[in-house]
Amino acid sequence: MNLYVSRDGQTFGPYTLEQAHQYLNGGQLLTSDFALLEGSSEWKTLPEVLGILPHQTSLGVPASQTLGENQDQSVSTRQEPSSSRTGPKVKTTGRRSSSGKKSKKLKGLNQPQTIIVQPKKSIFSRIFSTILVFCFLLFLSIASIVGALFIMPDRVAPILRKFGVPVDEILSFSEGINKSEKTVAIPEPKNISEILLDENTGNLLKSSGIRISSVENEKGVRIISPADPEKSIQDQDLGILLVLSNHIVSLDLTDSRITDEGISTLLKFVNLKKLVLQGVEGITMEGIKRLQELNHLEYLNLIYLELDDSIVDLIIGMENMREVYLFQTGVSEDAINRLKTARPKILVNSG
Repeated sequence: MNLYVSRDGQTFGPYTLEQAHQYLNGGQLLTSDFALLEGSSEWKTLPEVLGILPHQTSLGVPASQTLGENQDQSVSTRQEPSSSRTGPKVKTTGRRSSSGKKSKKLKGLNQPQTIIVQPKKSIFSRIFSTILVFCFLLFLSIASIVGALFIMPDRVAPILRKFGVPVDEILSFSEGINKSEKTVAIPEPKNISEILLDENTGNLLKSSGIRISSVENEKGVRIISPADPEKSIQDQDLGILLVLSNHIVSLDLTDSRITDEGISTLLKFVNLKKLVLQGVEGITMEGIKRLQELNHLEYLNLIYLELDDSIVDLIIGMENMREVYLFQTGVSEDAINRLKTARPKILVNSG
């Protein structure tokens, strides 16, 4: 036999008597709830319908063990719940029971609602939920880092490289996609006299000690690092030159203190044709490999840098290269000959 439960004007169910006992003992159903057996028109408190005394509900003891023959009398003489109680509103009918008390009926049976009792999650469900949340947060973190890399590559890339993240491959892949989607027009370089700079930027460039001049017989700007070792250009100093990035065609960084991290800034000098890195101890093969992105580079001085034979393959792939200096770089004679054979028009000075 099934029954319905009413609380605060809402009707739930139907439940079997066994389910009602279980939910009452578990706290999902309350002793203050009203219940109606199927086939009956009279609502009673849930303990009455289940045959349970109020003080026995926490133990789940059925009324058949305690009420005996006095059950009908106790049921018929129960008092109507007070108006302050949050139970369902009751409508008193003219019908009276054999004991002379008015019976109570509840409206809303024609619109029953079902209550879903959620079982407690198992340990495996909790573990799965934890893993799912962790994966989502991990994905969100990776997406944020990648976004920051594309927005601020100069600041984020050096940090990621320390953790072994293939930053160059990610940026190259992205640039390849961008190039396939659209062609970016590179502005023509200008001479110093044609470039307009604000007063603060001009003073900053003058105070840096960096020598800036126009290139003879062609458009563009020449940059030379200070000869004084204590004032030579460092990675952060390259940022000062970004205001001239479209106009720099010649960059001499002899004995400067830049490192592989500074290469990211050099790649923004899109019109760079001549690059001198002679004696720059902070540059390695990893940094040199990135120079292939400088499509207009024609002259490359790598004297005294510690290189290997793979530099030859890099130079062979640089279509505009015309002159390269590899004196005391550790590149083998066989590799030099291979370079000369593959690109006979390149002037190769290996000492």
